[in-house]
Amino acid sequence: MDSERIELERRLLSDPFDRDARVRYAQLLFDEAEWRASLDQWRILDRDRTSANAPLVMALCCRRLDLEDEARIHLAEARQRPDFDPDDPRLAELGAGVSHGLKVLAGGRLDEPREAAIVSISRSDRVRFSDVVGMRDLKKILKLRIVEPFARPGLFDRFKKRSGGGVLLYGPPGCGKTMIARAIATECDARFTAVGISEILDLWVGQSERNLASIFERARAEAPSVLFFDELDALAYSRSKASSDHTRTLVNEFLGQLDGFSGRNERVLVLAATNMPWDVDEAMKRPGRFDRQVFVPPPDEEARAEMFESRLRDVPHEALDPTRLAARCPNFSGADIDGVVEYAKESVLAEILEDGRERGVRQEDLIAGIEAAAPSTLEWLRTARNLVKYGGAAAGYKELARYLRAANLF
Repeated sequence: MDSERIELERRLLSDPFDRDARVRYAQLLFDEAEWRASLDQWRILDRDRTSANAPLVMALCCRRLDLEDEARIHLAEARQRPDFDPDDPRLAELGAGVSHGLKVLAGGRLDEPREAAIVSISRSDRVRFSDVVGMRDLKKILKLRIVEPFARPGLFDRFKKRSGGGVLLYGPPGCGKTMIARAIATECDARFTAVGISEILDLWVGQSERNLASIFERARAEAPSVLFFDELDALAYSRSKASSDHTRTLVNEFLGQLDGFSGRNERVLVLAATNMPWDVDEAMKRPGRFDRQVFVPPPDEEARAEMFESRLRDVPHEALDPTRLAARCPNFSGADIDGVVEYAKESVLAEILEDGRERGVRQEDLIAGIEAAAPSTLEWLRTARNLVKYGGAAAGYKELARYLRAANLF
């Protein structure tokens, strides 16, 4: 065995593209229980994405390394390959069977016969609607459109209203879209998975689409579940504006997953957020996809007052009037208010360090912070106004148009 290994290593040093030698070397490492080294070799071999064998062996390696999530992703990837064999005996070792290929053994050695058990599902951080200050009207809309169909599926089924589907949250940055998405998942009592752009996009042709398909496959297997895609415009950029074929194929794959071509999407809620809804491909907003679009506005005056109270609750401060503070900072986002509070705290600390006398944050410190700042939402709101007023997009952004009129920005 040692001589064969030495010979294979020599061959690969002289010719790294010797596929036959690399396959034999990867299998040899696997047989010698060098799981990490074998996994690395199979990753190299899988760059052409042609065979189900590599991801299956990678799943076995990950299982033996206790990398459960990665094992399940490789298994889902194998199932996407045209040569996937549902009767492959290695699936029994993984406990995969035919149930979405996403079950794994609960523990112990893979060569021991054992009943498969579904991996335990971790819950999202417990953020509820009650933790989201203000926005009462928005929370009512979200509860009716999203939460209740999950909580009372029988009632909504009678009215032919399905749970799951897609919801697009859009609005200016820093106004709590991500926090609202987490609160929705908690209220729905569903697993929450925040999907980062880096988890999807890949330099290898076709791999981004496969990454996206694997994420949807896992969400279907773990329903009820919530998938959250932040910065949707980066993943579903308008094909009419795109200059690369890669963007077009990724959007096509996303559309297919939303339509459920490769699996049923019941009890899978797909949430997305974007600061630039006008850059999202129009096909993403059609019925059955992200057909429910919800505008998340800057916090209203009541919400801003609550934010000042909550941000200063555990900070030394003197008597404050949050209502007056809120009235002085229209169009400020939650992030802007955080900046005001940080400015006030730094001013107080600088004064304490200079004269040695301690004091708490005062109203005038916060007012100075407000005067030193500018609402970061205004540029976004002006862009949105021009789009709605002059770009002929008013029909698609009715909630936004109503907000702009009410705020005298139209």
